[in-house]
Amino acid sequence: GNAFEVVDEGGELVRVRFQEFLQNFSETVTTYVTQTAEDDAQDGNNIQQQQLYPYIDQAAEISQRQTRAQSHRTGFESSHADMDDFDLFPFNSTICVNFRHLLSYDPDLADAIESEYVRFEPYLRRATKEFILSNHPELDPSNDGGGGGGHSRNQVRTYFVALYNAPTVLPVRALRTGTIGRFTSVSGTVTRTSDVRPELLVGSFRCRKCGLLAPDILQQYHLTRPALCRNPRCQNRNPSEFHLEIRAGGGGGDSG
Repeated sequence: GNAFEVVDEGGELVRVRFQEFLQNFSETVTTYVTQTAEDDAQDGNNIQQQQLYPYIDQAAEISQRQTRAQSHRTGFESSHADMDDFDLFPFNSTICVNFRHLLSYDPDLADAIESEYVRFEPYLRRATKEFILSNHPELDPSNDGGGGGGHSRNQVRTYFVALYNAPTVLPVRALRTGTIGRFTSVSGTVTRTSDVRPELLVGSFRCRKCGLLAPDILQQYHLTRPALCRNPRCQNRNPSEFHLEIRAGGGGGDSG
């Protein structure tokens, strides 16, 4: 029979609810303002409350960073060292999420992410990308429109989520097999470091028998090739017969 993609309904629900959280979460900040002599007789004038949307603000900051990076690439193409500094700046594509915000806004969603983080992490990335592009469509590489303006040459294809402020912190010695796949925060002493190496998250593979491309294959912490060619006339089941496609710019997708 024909190959088809299995949809993870739980993952899709997590994607929708996490995007709603990013869009709607707010917190009230109270500030105290020093009173003037004229205000001394008016009680309460020194208290001001402001409703903040921290993740909408982060999306705006990401847009500004990508704008500066794009301007730097187009205006100073001869300065390769400076271009690398802008391109590799991690927060050009990362939203930092306070896990306690998630717990207070949607406890069920927080519990699902904590218990099955590896399963749902690709959907969190998709939700983050959709959230940022919905608030800043000028960052969408597909919005070129042929005019060559704006951010039509934007290089960011994948967005990430950095969770912090976990409710529990485990010492390294307390890690057990039960924590595999879960969202876990650990504490310990760093005794040795190594160079940072790139990680392949999503890859596209071409069948050596029929030439059909299988795009956006999610990697499982090792080189994960397709199990079956999507061409019904080919039906290639040999993983070694799929060749990893290398594309300039590393513009892989982030399908969940």
